[in-house]
Formats: sequence, C-alpha cells, structure tokens
Amino acid sequence: MALEIKENRGVFQINGVVTSQNIGALKIYFDTVMESQNSMVISLEYLDDMDASAALFFEKLYRNGAAMNKVISIVGLENPNISEIMALTKTSYILSPDRI
Repeated sequence: MALEIKENRGVFQINGVVTSQNIGALKIYFDTVMESQNSMVISLEYLDDMDASAALFFEKLYRNGAAMNKVISIVGLENPNISEIMALTKTSYILSPDRI
C-alpha cells in the first residue's frame, strides 16, 4: 500500500507502510508543517507496517519538536502492526496512550 497522509483538524493520520524509502518525503512534509504550527498530533494507528529506520525517524521528529519548543503528540500505542518494531528500537516512549 502506498503511503498516505490525511490531515483532519490538526491530526495527521498516516496510512500504509513507512520504510527508509519514504522517510525523506515524510521529513520534508513534517518540517514544512512544523514551520507553521506550534503543535500537532501524528496518528500511527492505521499504519500497516514500519521498519526500524521509520521508528527512529519518528523519535527524531519527536525530539526535534521538543528542541524547537513545539508540542508533537504521536499516537498509535494500540497498533499491533508497529508495537514490535517500536519495542525493538526502544522508541515506544514517544507514543501517547491517548487514542484519536
């Protein structure tokens, strides 16, 4: 499945598969969004899969947001498709328990 980002009222829902091949596009997209917004919610609840580089990308996005005094909430803690890779990369701490 192709990567798709849907924005609805400030919530950015990512659908599909996130891998090292499409991280560059995500970085450009979210860098642009962070320039104009002080906070955002990124939903990983509907991801079909991600690889280790994607998990590390979301961690870096989360940390960069904090360094820029931006509030970035990443939800998807209940998604079984990503829980194993988030645990393996020790990046589960970035996921908020809140559901959309």
